[in-house]
Amino acid sequence: MPIHLPKKSGVPTSSKYTPLGLTDMPFPSDGFVDPYSTDPRTNGSIYAVDTAKSAISKFENLLIRPDDFPNRVRLAYLWAKGDSESGRGVGKTALLRYFRQRINCDWGQTEFNGQFSAVVVYVGFRNQVDRRHMEQLALSALVDVCKNGVLDASRAALRLNALPEIKLDAILADTSEGTEGADNLLNDVVLQKNGVDASRLDDKVLSILISNGVEVPVARALARGQFPEHLRSMRKDQLLEPLYVPRDTKILDYSRTLLFNDIVNYLRAAGYGGGYLFIDDIENLVDQMARKERIEFAKEFGLCAVRPGYANTTHRFFSSVLTTHQQASVSLSQAWGEAGLAAIGRLDPGSPNSVELPFPSKEQARGIIVAHLDYFRANQKDHGSIKPFTQDGIDALLAGQIVHPRATLSTAAKVIQYAVDNNLSTINAECVKAAGETQPQVAAPDFSEGIDNAV
Repeated sequence: MPIHLPKKSGVPTSSKYTPLGLTDMPFPSDGFVDPYSTDPRTNGSIYAVDTAKSAISKFENLLIRPDDFPNRVRLAYLWAKGDSESGRGVGKTALLRYFRQRINCDWGQTEFNGQFSAVVVYVGFRNQVDRRHMEQLALSALVDVCKNGVLDASRAALRLNALPEIKLDAILADTSEGTEGADNLLNDVVLQKNGVDASRLDDKVLSILISNGVEVPVARALARGQFPEHLRSMRKDQLLEPLYVPRDTKILDYSRTLLFNDIVNYLRAAGYGGGYLFIDDIENLVDQMARKERIEFAKEFGLCAVRPGYANTTHRFFSSVLTTHQQASVSLSQAWGEAGLAAIGRLDPGSPNSVELPFPSKEQARGIIVAHLDYFRANQKDHGSIKPFTQDGIDALLAGQIVHPRATLSTAAKVIQYAVDNNLSTINAECVKAAGETQPQVAAPDFSEGIDNAV
């Protein structure tokens, strides 16, 4: 039997979306945002800034403050109107992803005018958490630290500071090993070729970290670029996951100290002036808590985030941003008050520390649709237009009193798919209606409950 070798992956020369003027399906099928995805439709890379100008502006005034960074708020909230169902998919995660990308793309160099570096650490709870809530929050943050690139960037910076200046220019200019510039700082072969012993360099970095308060075993792992392996060594299954396996809790015993002491001290030693802890889907963390557990969590969160006790609070390093909605906040606000956190950042939509993300207007929703279409245009001259939709097609897609971003994007994906399957080159109201009739009928989200009371 002949052996058929697999073909190398590549970009298709043609696309079934070409008749619509597109290179691919522009909309996510379910509307969910996944910050770790490589798909721009779901990782938040496509963001219609003009549709959230007021929320972005308030977020910047509260938390960015490039000319007054030390006085940014320590605790803030991103709210969505509606209850636990209708409050989902309004764009909270997308907004967090927007700021995460803005800051982490160059570790705040552009955002803060080259004055210092900053980092966003993202925590998302897609599933319910039933115990050791603060420890699991810290573990989820540690997993993101291992994934978002900040460990390597920091290690490169520390190696840079420890290198003899006479060697530096030659190392950065070397292209012989497939890397160049700052990437060479993590390439031990390049260092060796330029007369630098990487092991001794790591020892210098180790001394710097220890002098900056990082515990010796953690400092050793960080200096050698082995922090993920250090975390895995604390689990029997050797996995690096945000949620722990029952009866395998060693890593949780250390997660808070690792994040709020060691990682903070590591980042500060590397030159970071501060950062942000984005905590998404907080309702999945608190919904199943009993009253006593909520109070315990609020006190532990306060200790880690704003009260004296960790390097994080001593140096006012992380500002925490929680996404929530009216219903979730009710169960936590009383505990927030008993833990004294209300005096720092009151947990309600009317708080000065709150940023509201309302349902978009029809015009704003149109902007979201156009942003996705533009990303996948076959012809850039159509950029900014509603093509392949006609005006009545867009009107039909956005029909209804309230536009819900996740539902709208999901519906748009079904409409595009219907047009492709039926060899259509334009999408009018008739096409939108026909696409809806061919899909299983699912009850629309109920947006009425909680809207009148949500600010």
